[in-house]
Amino acid sequence: MADRDDADSTPRAAEQSDMLSRRRALTAAGLLAAGAGVTPAQGASSLSSEQSSKQTVGEAQGPANAVEFRARFAQTGASGESFTGYGYLTRAAGVEDAELFAGAALNETTALLTAYASGDLARRVLDTSVHSLDIVGTLAVYQRGSPGATFADPASFQVGVKVAEFDLTLQDILTVFAPAKGIPTLTGSMRQTLAGALAGGRPRRRFGHVGSDARLFATGLGTLVDPITLNANLEMAGNWVTE
Repeated sequence: MADRDDADSTPRAAEQSDMLSRRRALTAAGLLAAGAGVTPAQGASSLSSEQSSKQTVGEAQGPANAVEFRARFAQTGASGESFTGYGYLTRAAGVEDAELFAGAALNETTALLTAYASGDLARRVLDTSVHSLDIVGTLAVYQRGSPGATFADPASFQVGVKVAEFDLTLQDILTVFAPAKGIPTLTGSMRQTLAGALAGGRPRRRFGHVGSDARLFATGLGTLVDPITLNANLEMAGNWVTE
C-alpha cells in the first residue's frame, strides 16, 4: 500500500508543480504589463495599431514587381546628352485600381499616380547596330487629386503631391533594327530618397521607405529624330522590383 501511495503521489506532485509554474509565469507577465501602464491585451492592440500606421505601398517581395509603368522618354541636347521621362503607374503593390485611374480607360488621361524623371548621359559607346548609354538621374512619383495628364505636356506629369523620389543609375542598350528605329532596353538601380504619404484610404500609407533599393527594367521602341544631335523619342513600358 505504501508503495502504491508513493507511486500515485508522484504524478500529482508533478501536476501541482506545473500549475504553480504556469501561475507564476502569468503573474510575471501581468506585472510587466502593469509596469508599462497597459494590460497584455492593450499592448497587443497598440502594436497592431502602430504596425498599421506604418503600412507601405509600392514595395513587394521579389521577384514580384513592386511597380509597373508606361512612359515616354525624350533624348535632347546638342549631342543627345539630356534625358527626360514622363508617364504613369499601371500597377503598384498595395494600391487599388481605383487609386491608379479615375475611369474605365487605363491611360495617361485618367492616371492618378504619375512619374517624371530626368537624367544626364554619363557614358556612350557606339557600335554598328548595338549602342550602350550610361545615365544618372532622378525619378519622382506624384499623386494627383484629379486626372488630366497628357503626353503632349510633359510638365502635366509633375502635378500633385510628390509621394516618392529615387536616385537612378541606368544603362540603356539600344538595338538598331532599321534606319532611325531601335529597341531600347533600360536596366539599372534605384535608391529611394523620399517617401511621402498617400492621400485617402485608411490606415495612412507611405509610398515605400527611404533607403530602399530596387531594380528597374523597361523596353519599347525608339525613333531617331536628328542624326546630327542624336536626339530621339522613345515609347516604353517597364517595372521595378524591390531588392
